[in-house]
Amino acid sequence: MKQSRRWRYGVSVRGMLVVLALGAIAGVANATCPPDDSDGTVIRKGGLLLAFKPLLKAGSASKAQQIPMARHFVLDVQLCDRGGVSGAQLTKADASMPAHKHGMNYRPTITPLGNGRFRVDGMMFHMAGQWQLAFEVQADKEVTRLTHDVQAD
Repeated sequence: MKQSRRWRYGVSVRGMLVVLALGAIAGVANATCPPDDSDGTVIRKGGLLLAFKPLLKAGSASKAQQIPMARHFVLDVQLCDRGGVSGAQLTKADASMPAHKHGMNYRPTITPLGNGRFRVDGMMFHMAGQWQLAFEVQADKEVTRLTHDVQAD
């Protein structure tokens, strides 16, 4: 009996979804503390370490790259403390241009991925120049602000 096209494509789509889900789980499981170069740029403040890596969507895969001007990008963020993976929460991610006294035209969203890792969607530097990334991290009742200057060309 010949299978319908719809059934065959349904199986392949389900298979792809399983592979994507396993890849996402593996990414969370591979979170490293303390962060290393593969985790991106590391910012330290007190006992807190925050690593971020910009990701651009290129076709169906995402890859780390330099932050572009006038293109949406995602930040992959890893939080660590002296004891390993941090239980702290990334509560805010934003960027501004201090020289121009303005921020982004977009409000990013933060998705916790587990194991101290977060995904920040909706980032875009609409002008070329010097930007300052700002992250707010809450551990218990204490909020820590971490910043890092970046250049968008």
